[in-house]
Amino acid sequence: MEYKSITALQRELETSQQALALIREIDEIRDTKPEPIAMLTAIVNLLANEMETDLCLLALRNQETNIMELKAVHKRDGLSDHLVERITRELAEQIIQLNKTTRWSGETLFPDEERLHAWRVTAVPIIMGIDERLGGLLLARTRPFTNKEIYLLGIAEDHIDSAVIQGYAHHEQQQRLQELETIYRIDRIRDLAQPFDDMLNAVLHELEGLMEAEIGFIMLYNQSGQQLEMRAATHQDLFEMSPHYRQIYEIANISLRQGSLVCRNERQDSLHSIMCLPLILNERVIGVLGVANRQGQDGFHQADQRLLSAIGSQMDTAIFESLELRRLRQVLGRSVDPRIMEQLLSRPDVDFLEGQRLFLTVLYADIRGSTSLAERTEPERLVQFINRYLGQMTEVVLAHKGTLDKFVGDEVMALFGAPVQQPDHAIRAVRAGLAMQAAHEEILRDWVAEGGDRAPIGVGIASGEMIVGAMGSAQRTDYTVIGKAANLGARICSAAQGGQVLISPATYELVQDQVVATPINGSQFKGVTGLITVYHVSEVKDDRRKVDHGLDKSDSRRGSDRQTQRPV
Repeated sequence: MEYKSITALQRELETSQQALALIREIDEIRDTKPEPIAMLTAIVNLLANEMETDLCLLALRNQETNIMELKAVHKRDGLSDHLVERITRELAEQIIQLNKTTRWSGETLFPDEERLHAWRVTAVPIIMGIDERLGGLLLARTRPFTNKEIYLLGIAEDHIDSAVIQGYAHHEQQQRLQELETIYRIDRIRDLAQPFDDMLNAVLHELEGLMEAEIGFIMLYNQSGQQLEMRAATHQDLFEMSPHYRQIYEIANISLRQGSLVCRNERQDSLHSIMCLPLILNERVIGVLGVANRQGQDGFHQADQRLLSAIGSQMDTAIFESLELRRLRQVLGRSVDPRIMEQLLSRPDVDFLEGQRLFLTVLYADIRGSTSLAERTEPERLVQFINRYLGQMTEVVLAHKGTLDKFVGDEVMALFGAPVQQPDHAIRAVRAGLAMQAAHEEILRDWVAEGGDRAPIGVGIASGEMIVGAMGSAQRTDYTVIGKAANLGARICSAAQGGQVLISPATYELVQDQVVATPINGSQFKGVTGLITVYHVSEVKDDRRKVDHGLDKSDSRRGSDRQTQRPV
């Protein structure tokens, strides 16, 4: 074998060994430095040392914005920044469009700058597969690059593309983990059971720590539901925030109209970037979550948008759910039995306070002769008597799983069949009415024994289609009903004599097989056309013994199949 052939083989072997060593070192970097920036920096340092370059840099195309971004730079100590300053984003875009490793002279690359003509530059496009262009490498020094070095750079590129994909996967995984951790932290804020405004501020504190955001804010609709109000903000100096309110409200309203997250970057006014996300609870928009940066700060990217969406979705369920439950407790907390309240709270998917048209039963009870009683009784004694009476009536209503609607003076109004539907609402109301009479008789025994005048109660009950829901104003809301049947119940109560429980024809139709009742024909009521027959109920057949006002005996016997919820 000729000497030249042996030398060539030795050179090829040496090149192969260098290539294998380069591959091993790149693979080791991938195995030991999974964090993308650390991995890319280590690869650039490796290539700079292997190629003995003065400058080596790596730029990648952002998967979300499609813009070339500089990710890693190795610069020789003492190298002037002038060359680095000429490596622009436009040059990186030029590199990524190359189809192969390309050598440039400084004169070709920088024709207008004579002091850069001595540089030699090699550009390596990073391409995965056939044409998935990921980015590019640029290496510079004052001596030319050899064919062997170009070959080694090609070998390196074959493994760098996989490293870039690995970095993307790691970055995406870290983002998902960050989103999960954020959801967990927001959920923990709810578990602390803090006051509502404290929870909002705690959420914004988390937001400020997760994003490069100068301002975080939460805006909620006021009680009338017409106006957005700033409820929490990370910026403590509101003097500094006030100039930005107009822009914040502008983007917030755009977000609400679109019903989606809105991100605006590089605005030409005092805010450089802003994101707003609608907050939705049970398909109802309740406000906006947002972040903003002033001029000179970074913009928001899709990773930030995903993170804000994750926080917003968790706030919908973890934080503002407590607002809805608080409203439910506020409206119904004193009106229903605690067991019923827990049943309501266990159904966050149902808005029990929203107006519904249902077939229900309503009950009224009030004291006969209360006006003359007030004239003959000292105020302090009368208040004690009325309070005891109202307390006992409340206990009876709740014991029969009714809903206490309201007190109007000495009148008690209660609902059966809402907010939780009850197929046996009519018989429950009848049993409650009889139990009220029995309970009041005990009160009267003590009252008369103390010298008070006898003041019995009358009870009126009606069933029918009514609209039920939370009604009122921003200052006060009551859970109540409106409808003809509700008015009829009040009229029947007014006609009931002391000790009587009178029911409407519709109620009697539902319970006639279960009660002992006497018809009262030819009754005339204000607002009701014609004469109607009401029924005086003396007992429930299943309750031959005297009804104990402290127990709900309807639980043990549900009654006939006639007691069904009428479709509306």
